[in-house]
Amino acid sequence: MKESNKQLGRGTIYIYIESVAAMIFGYIFWIILSRIGTIEIIGTFSAIVSLAGIFAVIASFGIPEGIQRFLGKFFYQEKLIEAKVFVKSSLILVSAGIILCVLLILILRDWMYGVFAFDFSLIIALITLIASSTIYLLLHSIVISSLNTKILPATMIISWIVRIALGTVIISIGAGAIGVALVYSFGQIVASVLLGITIIMIFKNSAMSKGSEVNFSKASKDISVSSAASWIPDLVMIIGIQLGTVVVFGTRGSNEAALYFISLTIVTGITAVVYSIFTISLPALSSMEDGRKRFAWHTIRLSSIISLPFTSSLIFYSKDIMQLIGQDYIEGSLSLQILLLSMLPTAVQAGIGSLVYSYGHYRNFLVIGLASSIPRTILYFILVPIYGSTGASLAYTIGALVGFAVSIITAKRIGMLLFWRDLALIFFIPIALGFILEYLHVNYIIAIIATVMSSYALFMKLHILTRSDIQYSLKILPDRISNPIFNLLARHSRK
Repeated sequence: MKESNKQLGRGTIYIYIESVAAMIFGYIFWIILSRIGTIEIIGTFSAIVSLAGIFAVIASFGIPEGIQRFLGKFFYQEKLIEAKVFVKSSLILVSAGIILCVLLILILRDWMYGVFAFDFSLIIALITLIASSTIYLLLHSIVISSLNTKILPATMIISWIVRIALGTVIISIGAGAIGVALVYSFGQIVASVLLGITIIMIFKNSAMSKGSEVNFSKASKDISVSSAASWIPDLVMIIGIQLGTVVVFGTRGSNEAALYFISLTIVTGITAVVYSIFTISLPALSSMEDGRKRFAWHTIRLSSIISLPFTSSLIFYSKDIMQLIGQDYIEGSLSLQILLLSMLPTAVQAGIGSLVYSYGHYRNFLVIGLASSIPRTILYFILVPIYGSTGASLAYTIGALVGFAVSIITAKRIGMLLFWRDLALIFFIPIALGFILEYLHVNYIIAIIATVMSSYALFMKLHILTRSDIQYSLKILPDRISNPIFNLLARHSRK
């Protein structure tokens, strides 16, 4: 059990590193493209990638999330034959979903041209993005379920380096939004190939195992039932996130869409780091017999500790951050500020959502997703025509707050305890520090670092971040890294 916990912890660390790498390299990608490309190119691409995100969830049928409940148990119990059957079934089902989505897009081609001015070349770019995204999401979820996550950071870094290198060339030769979309897709294809090789290596000895208790038909049925429960919430969630960019593009044009898209990309990049903990927690929660609520609370607490000191400082220096992208994007600073306020509600909602899904309470999981996405979707169409990208940001954050409220009600119904003192301090301490430093006109780089470091020092002083948290984090690191730090802390504690 101890070794399993250590493996789980290391799996979390690698996913966290992957998310941080994706955030950093993603920002580098957009900074470079914004410098050598135009805001119109970024705006058009934002509409393509947002639509692709929605269609990718449609094509996936919720399988990347639904299959984790089964694979988490199979890998934990070392039932590789059963896991292999489920993986094959999921690949076939997802491939069928991609084909259906391609047919749907071709049917809607004239409508897309009328609404978004997408010609056939942009439609092809959209289809390529959908297919590559869907396959990548499935393979990524399989690797996470296996807890063999060491490959993920390297895969992410390689795919982003490919995107940055090719994107620079493509934009320089004038390929425009189509070229950016194809480069983005190629990066996902590279990542999918690397993940596919990893999965093959995981199952290389499964043929030696005894016969499986499940067949393709049973696996497909089980996956479909489990995935249907997560598919609608996932679709509702992704529509709530991505529809804003599409509506801004359709009503206010590519320039305004670029402002909102870059702001949203910054926030979702940070959110992905937060979700790295919840991503690994789903198969972990599914395999637990006891202690799920306590585990879910700790994931919420730790994800908030990781994200809020950084995001709180960004709120007060949003103009400086947007200026890094380019002078044309400074107008999007207000949108960024509003979006950053959604971080804490999103973390709480994600943690409670993972818990209820692990219990198999699919209806509650759906209700939480609908609570955030329905208000967002409605408000996009009301606020965006009036306020543009700022209206989209307001709709996004209001939806997060509604989802937060509903998730709290759900937590009470299932008897989960949330420690509000800790959450309040985690939220207000970095906010106060960021406000003070901005009021004193401290340089934004120094202020961000100071806010993060001071927040963690105060969290430890107030026992929000405990010594056991640090010790656990050290234990899951490789011994050659953890032992020197452990010895240093031990010497410091004796002084």
